[in-house]
Amino acid sequence: MKNGKVIFPGTFDPFTLGHLDVLYRLADIFEKVYISVAVNLEKSPTFTTEERINMIKKVVGENNTIEIVSISGLVTEYMKQNDIRVLARGIRDSEDLYYELKMSRMNKLLYPEMDTIFLHTSENYAYISSSLIKEILKFKGPIEGLVPEILVEDIKAKFIKK
Repeated sequence: MKNGKVIFPGTFDPFTLGHLDVLYRLADIFEKVYISVAVNLEKSPTFTTEERINMIKKVVGENNTIEIVSISGLVTEYMKQNDIRVLARGIRDSEDLYYELKMSRMNKLLYPEMDTIFLHTSENYAYISSSLIKEILKFKGPIEGLVPEILVEDIKAKFIKK
């Protein structure tokens, strides 16, 4: 039996195989997964919010258990408005865990009824990060096997234009 709703927020700049791994595992556990493409004030994304949403749509296709949303405010406010009580984060290593624990405590302060769960990224994807992909692309390196195959050319094209 699957659980209710979960939100999986992130910048997804770009969307990686690690993100996809966590997303599909969440879809196996929850009836509805909201993947939230966030506007992060501390990051300057390479891809626009619309481009990031379209990348994820291209990968997941029509899927009634996954809904892609954009949030420009606090994720906890969106959760309250949509009666979502579980937030999920993918964890690659202890650095991620340390950062995410601080965030989960703050989120709990803002929305006491919610809980955060952490999914350890599958071993095959634990070394992949959006930042690493962008660094590789700066030097025109290959990103195959790091992002969903259907996105490789779209992501490369963004860097060729720069």
